Amino acid sequence: MKRKKSKAYRPPVTISRSEFLTHGSDVEFRHSIYAMVQSVGRLLACRDAFGRELDLTPSQFVVLMGVAHCQGTGGVTIRELADHVALASTHVTTEVGRLERVGFLTKQPSASDRRSVRVSLMPHGEQEIVRVAPFVRLINDVLFRDIDPEALQMAHHVARQLILNSENALAEVRRRHLEKSTAKPFAENLAGVASHEARRRYPAASRSADRNEAGTSVQRGKAEGRAKGAKGKAKPSSRSTRRTERARP
Repeated sequence: MKRKKSKAYRPPVTISRSEFLTHGSDVEFRHSIYAMVQSVGRLLACRDAFGRELDLTPSQFVVLMGVAHCQGTGGVTIRELADHVALASTHVTTEVGRLERVGFLTKQPSASDRRSVRVSLMPHGEQEIVRVAPFVRLINDVLFRDIDPEALQMAHHVARQLILNSENALAEVRRRHLEKSTAKPFAENLAGVASHEARRRYPAASRSADRNEAGTSVQRGKAEGRAKGAKGKAKPSSRSTRRTERARP
């Protein structure tokens, strides 16, 4: 008997928007996502290489370059710097402190806001940026070969829109995680109620066999001890008392 050929499995589409589907398929959409993720990974690898040239982490390199481009004549605030390099203000504060300790940056109190500081480059930081600049230019020239400015502008637009849309997307992720972490299966709830009720009605049954055995041994030992104590304190019978009195001279 010949076996019938099974139909090839076709997974469900990963997006429901019709403009991203070609004849009902999301193949082209997925290929675009894979390419974007791969390109971001390669860009981060290059950033890591730039930092290593100065013995810095990638985040420290980004903060250093951000200060160089934003400091102007009076320095840049932490918030302005964080917005420019797209990092959290707390993270930027930490990295600025580390770069200050190694002589790349300096902090001065803000003249307009006592609660704020303004960050600027130290001479050593300026020298290190000049030293790494040829290497950065070389890598960027290779990275963006055969990419025209219009295409880069379109990529920038897509990236900015993805960043904006990701706020709502991540809110959905958090909502789903919250639902999964708070909701328990019905059977699990029933098991919990049953076990709680069993422990309430039959407390001994909730202990392990070893604990039950140990508890029984302790109780047996206490009972034997009480029995021995009772025997030791027992009053002599009247018959034994009379025999004692007759034996006396």
